[in-house]
Amino acid sequence: MPVALKAGKLLLMKNDKKQQEDEVKEKENGELEKLLIRASDAEDKYKRALADYQNLQKRVQEEKSDWIRSSNKDLLLRLLPVLDTLEMAEKHLQDQGLKVSINHFLDILKAEGVIKIKTVGEIFNPHTMECITTETGEENKVLEELRAGFMLYDKVLRPAQVKVGKE
Repeated sequence: MPVALKAGKLLLMKNDKKQQEDEVKEKENGELEKLLIRASDAEDKYKRALADYQNLQKRVQEEKSDWIRSSNKDLLLRLLPVLDTLEMAEKHLQDQGLKVSINHFLDILKAEGVIKIKTVGEIFNPHTMECITTETGEENKVLEELRAGFMLYDKVLRPAQVKVGKE
């Protein structure tokens, strides 16, 4: 076989081999791109699932806290009339021991998240107070507290009953 023919065949074989190698590389690159896309999708799904799980944990914790607060709320609402009675007795008796007991009671309530609503001298707030009667005085200002009101974790536990001024 002539040398030129052999060289031509070798050249064709090299071109075929190079073309095959290129096709294999393209196929591998295509598969690699598909794998990278699948990996990226899997990572996105993982991140979303993790975020959903963390949100679920927060929601469960909040619901648990709300449930505990609700349970406490019922108990506290049953205890507040006892405090009212003690305060009325202290007004009439002016007993120092009774005053200490009331302050201790209020300290325990405060430790549980219960705060007394400030009323006397404040502007009437219908969200935290209930107007029982009006009397001549400074317009819309609380003149007297008839029954104490309380907040539990920034929510009204029991509105204060007050006497409001009117001109």
